[in-house]
This record gives sequence, structure tokens and C-alpha cells, in this order.
Amino acid sequence: MAKIWEPYRGYTRCRHYTDLITRSCFRSIRIEGRERIPAEGAVILAPNHCATLLDPMLQLLLRPDKAPIAFGARSDIFANPRTAKILRWLRIVPIARERNGLNEVAKNFEVFDEIVDCLDHDVPFCMYAEGTHRAERGMLPVKKGLFRVAKMASDHLGKPVYIFPIGTCYEDFFRGQTRVRMRVGEPMEIGAEFARRADLPEAEVYRELCEELRERVIALIGEPIERRRRSWFHIPAALLSLPLFAVCAVGSLPIWLPYLLIMHRMKDKAWSHTVRYGLHFVLPIFIPFHIGFERLLNFYRDLF
Repeated sequence: MAKIWEPYRGYTRCRHYTDLITRSCFRSIRIEGRERIPAEGAVILAPNHCATLLDPMLQLLLRPDKAPIAFGARSDIFANPRTAKILRWLRIVPIARERNGLNEVAKNFEVFDEIVDCLDHDVPFCMYAEGTHRAERGMLPVKKGLFRVAKMASDHLGKPVYIFPIGTCYEDFFRGQTRVRMRVGEPMEIGAEFARRADLPEAEVYRELCEELRERVIALIGEPIERRRRSWFHIPAALLSLPLFAVCAVGSLPIWLPYLLIMHRMKDKAWSHTVRYGLHFVLPIFIPFHIGFERLLNFYRDLF
């Protein structure tokens, strides 16, 4: 089985397409502090998690050179062998949670060794420290597994291992063609963090690190993205745009109708952006119509 840090045939070419599809799902994507992430070195990315599979697609944009980023995901989505093979090609490895049972959690040690190998070859690893997702602002308590992996890498590699907090802020968790902002904060060098707390019990060290990372990410998420205000001055523009809206609605029907049907059946509405991404991915010819449809729909919603 290929290593997650190894070059894959067609990966870079695929990235051009997937990044384009990611951008097609939003009105704008603003990235701040991307220059802080070094091109080489042992780097762990630690963002908040609120939009299921679309969060990793956004994190890929942190590497404008299309260089790879590896990810960790909950182990239960690897149950299907075909799905597991695809996830592997995408450089995603399974990480079991306590609820999966001790036998599954024991497999994490093999995965952790692979993550350390990935960091040793200068491929960043993205790990969602909350252990789950939710379509809300803020961040749940951080699990110490991220810091265990970082400490293991620091001990084995003998070089600095950096954890970069990342705050992702969605203007709206469910609407399409809204804005999203990502901020990369100052890194935490794991060796220095442990050395600074050398006189504390191990459990206390991990507790402090988890709290500090959570505070940093929440600060990076920042204030909500202010929704654009509309006034009665925009009513004539809304009326004139109705014919265009009708054309876009008909042209984007193969996307927005399946989207409504899929989301109606899904209990977890946090999949909203991901479902939209998947439909854009398989039906790219209808994307221009869908962009026009959703932007005008948002315009009417904000107006009335």
C-alpha cells in the first residue's frame, strides 16, 4: 500500500479540478496567514470542524502550489473497502474514537506511526482536534490525541514539530454562494510547549495544551462575517433580475433539486455544503446556472 506522503499519479491534476469545485461553492474564500505555513518541516494543521467533508477541501487551499496535505478521519467511514481505497488515495487515514471500542482504538498506534512518517517527509497532516463536527460557531473541547501524535513525532524525528491553529468561519452553514474565511495563527512548537511545562504532571500538561489550542482557534474564528444589508433601493434591481433568475433556476435544476431531496433525508444538516460540492463535482456543466441561481436567491432573501 502506498504511503500517504508519496507522490500519486494524477493527484496534482485532480487537485486543480477539486480546488476549482471548492471555489465554485462559495461567493468568496478569504485566507489569512497562509504564508506562516512552511513549505518544509513537520507541520500539523489543527482547524475547527463544522462542515463535514468540505472542511478538508477548504484546507487543501492552504497549499496554493497544489502540494499534498494528509488528513485523519473517523474510522467508521472506512468500513466499506471501496470507500476506504478512495479515502486512502485522497491521503486520509482512519483514526478510531473511544466509542469505537478498545480493539479499534488499539489500531491507532499503527496510524500514528504512519502520521509520524508523513511528517518526516514534510507533508503536513491535518487533524480535527474536536473529534467530531457541528454546524455552529466556536469549538468543542479539544481531544489530547492531537498532542500525543505531535509529541510522538517530536520524540522520534528529533526536529521541531509545529501545530498551526486554524479558524474557519462560514458566513452561513447551510446556504450556498456565501462567504468563508480561514485564518492561520502562530504555531505551537510541541517540544518547547512540553519543556515549558516540565514541572507539571503529564495529564495537566495535556489539559493546558488542549485549552490553549481551543482558545487560539476560537480567537482566529473571530466575529461572524456580517451579512450584506439590502434596502428598498434594491427592489428595482430585484424585479429586473427575475427573468435571469428563472433561466438560472431551470438551468441549475439538475443540481438544486437533487440537493433538496438528499438534504430532506439527511438528519445531519452539516452536510449541506458537502452535498452541494458533490453535485458540482459530478455535474460541472450546470455550475454557472447554479451559481447565478443561489446568488440571486440570497439577494432576494436578504432583501425581503
